[in-house]
Amino acid sequence: MHAMVVRFAMPEGTDWETLRRVARERAEAYYRNLPGLRSKAFIISPERREYGGQYVWETREQLEEFLRSEIFAGAVAKFGQPEVLTFEVPAYVEQPASVGAGR
Repeated sequence: MHAMVVRFAMPEGTDWETLRRVARERAEAYYRNLPGLRSKAFIISPERREYGGQYVWETREQLEEFLRSEIFAGAVAKFGQPEVLTFEVPAYVEQPASVGAGR
């Protein structure tokens, strides 16, 4: 498995409540349309003015496919070029959905 962190630098005056709503709305598209995606956490940090995601992929090839996808290109067009960090995942732990949901 492979992990990726994508962080977009957001401009001063960003509407963080709108970004929270958009993230919840877009979650369904990520779940249904990205082969090999094990998980994605939409992340925001108003203090650092960052918006992005933490992803876990089955394979490096699927991660790289995503970076070439229309979904990723659309995010880059909307938010600018992000910082992208990738990692190998030697072990992966996932709690049941009810544990910590919404926190």
